[in-house]
Amino acid sequence: MLAKRRSLINSDEKRKALQNVVLARGRLKGALKTVTKSSDDSTSFDDSEEDTQVKRKRMDSPPVHQPYIINLFNRGIDVARFRENSPLYPMCRAWVKNNPREKIEETVVPPAKPRIAIKREHNPDIVNQLINGEVKEIKEMPRPATTNMEPFLVVKRQPVADFDIDESSKSKEELIAEHLVHWKKIRESSIAHRKQYEQARYGTSFKLLEALKK
Repeated sequence: MLAKRRSLINSDEKRKALQNVVLARGRLKGALKTVTKSSDDSTSFDDSEEDTQVKRKRMDSPPVHQPYIINLFNRGIDVARFRENSPLYPMCRAWVKNNPREKIEETVVPPAKPRIAIKREHNPDIVNQLINGEVKEIKEMPRPATTNMEPFLVVKRQPVADFDIDESSKSKEELIAEHLVHWKKIRESSIAHRKQYEQARYGTSFKLLEALKK
């Protein structure tokens, strides 16, 4: 009887001990999980901070120059030092120097400012006003005058009628001389027409320039 009681007591104690062990293991696993989660979060946060710092350093630091040397006629030039819109003159000068490893500080050409459209007015009396002292400063040229003349001489085609063929034998030199006289007249008439057109359109501007020279 005593042996049975002892065995029952021992079995109860073993069960309690096993339960305690299982409970302790569960608590230990839970604690380890919480620790690993917190460590992962902290490491990921630290990594993200390190990544942002590295990215900032990369952005703040000047770009690393990667040379791209081309040899032309036994002379070298580092093309990577120039931009796509770089002028041709400094590139030729660097090629003539034949020192592609030399540090070249390229001058940046500022972009051209857009022109502001100025509304000009036609004022044929501006020359007299400038001479009389009514106008002290000329900020813009007057607007050209309107005219019905064509900018260039237009030769109207004459209707072709019946004509007699000149069968007289002329030499090549005589024909060339006649054509030269004819086309010289056409050139002189076209030049005279162009001068008349420019005088009609820009006569006031020409007079104004002459007055400004005095």
